[in-house]
Amino acid sequence: MASILFVDDDPLTLETLKRSVELFGHEALLANSAEQAQDLAANHQPDLILTDMNLPDMDGVSLVRALKATPGIAEIPIIMLSASPELDVSDIALTAGAEEYLSKPIRLQILQDVIARYTGD
Repeated sequence: MASILFVDDDPLTLETLKRSVELFGHEALLANSAEQAQDLAANHQPDLILTDMNLPDMDGVSLVRALKATPGIAEIPIIMLSASPELDVSDIALTAGAEEYLSKPIRLQILQDVIARYTGD
């Protein structure tokens, strides 16, 4: 069982992602802001982090940079999520340190594949 931190300011998206990974047998941690995500990542050491690009207190790219600069968290794989159709957003996310960029909405099979690829579960 993997522990996965989801960061998104939309409660419905968080709940949907939580239910999805729980169906796969994983634990979901939920954060609706970058600040909350940093606290949860530091205190719970999740196996994988999926963050939205648009957050209320910090953009997702800045959050990725902050997490990748934090000892003990830097090695956690981060996947950037966005509904933005802009192609250059994926390059920015990868340059910031994200392992992958995925467009929302995410299909269940893709989510399951990403979890398996980065956690081995």
